[in-house]
Amino acid sequence: MEKHCLNTRKIKANEEIALILPEQPYYIILIVNTNQVLPEWRNQLCERIVHSKMCIQAMVTGHECSNWDDILDETYLGFHNYQPPINHCFMTTWHENETLEDIIECAKVSMQLEGISKLVIVHIE
Repeated sequence: MEKHCLNTRKIKANEEIALILPEQPYYIILIVNTNQVLPEWRNQLCERIVHSKMCIQAMVTGHECSNWDDILDETYLGFHNYQPPINHCFMTTWHENETLEDIIECAKVSMQLEGISKLVIVHIE
């Protein structure tokens, strides 16, 4: 897989979130490369993803990835007053100790991605 084809972004933990998300359906991989993320900042980023209403699946790897997965789920449910719409699917997964290549391959196979153009990768440093 050509790395230059990937829609990759880097953001600094705990700084203003200047992440622009696609306006069409997308999948996102969050790579958490730091243990210095404030809960408030993490919650804001999760809200941004959920409130975009375009994210189909969020995959998280790195530090406390299972916690991020839980927060994304809770944010989604809260956004819909715990009554998620029948016609919209939002899935989350966490991938502890998996390589980015493995996660991308999982995304392509399990979500039947034709390519990686709908995949956004965010490195949180």
